[in-house]
Amino acid sequence: MRIARGEGSAEARPRVYGPEGVKTQVKSFSGGEGPETERSQGHTGRELEAAEADREPPAPPTEEDQGLRDKEAEPEAPPEDETTFLKEELVARQEEIERLRSQLLRLQADFDNYRKRIRREQLELRQTACAELVKELLPVLDNLERAMASARGGSEEGALLSGIELVFRQLVEVLGRYGLSEVKALGQPFDPAYHEAVATEEATDPQRHNLVTEELRKGYLLHGRLLRPALVKVALASAPETSETESEPREEELDNRENKSEKE
Repeated sequence: MRIARGEGSAEARPRVYGPEGVKTQVKSFSGGEGPETERSQGHTGRELEAAEADREPPAPPTEEDQGLRDKEAEPEAPPEDETTFLKEELVARQEEIERLRSQLLRLQADFDNYRKRIRREQLELRQTACAELVKELLPVLDNLERAMASARGGSEEGALLSGIELVFRQLVEVLGRYGLSEVKALGQPFDPAYHEAVATEEATDPQRHNLVTEELRKGYLLHGRLLRPALVKVALASAPETSETESEPREEELDNRENKSEKE
């Protein structure tokens, strides 16, 4: 009997030729499957085991595993140095906020005061804007007053005086709407802030001392401020005269002085 091996095939097995020339396939000498068959069977078994493991439900976590997971989920506490730094930083920020708030309040107060001052200055400017015009019109009032006084002193008081008085009253009314007012002088105590004394007279009554007895020219105020002082005459009481007995030294005092001088 002759044994021959096949050619050109990886799965070729030994072939035995019998006496009759019949070709017979012989199994492996080891009496089992070949190495490739064993490898394929082992690979298939592992795949089946993996599939069975996938189909089995996962085991519930134990208490130890759950505790480990909770610890991992909890955030780690910052170190003590970092906590102290954060507290100090928070306090510093709060102090900065308070400082800025107080600064803002001061700025608001300053702005309110500035706005009030500007309004007050604007009001004063409007009140004094026409001061020069009113001051120029004052001589007109003076002339009208003189004309009326001259007309009253005459024997005839006619339509001329009435017309002058009408014009005078109208002019005073118009100027009054712009803040013009007269300075009170006649019969008032002399006030150098509003009166200008141009003459004096002796006061027969001591109670009339330093009183304005005559107004030579009227004074005027514009919105409460002096525009022109009033020219006035003031009464002054005479100084009390000393008696002769008080002014002349006594004879006894003179004799005593002479004696002292002789002894020296």
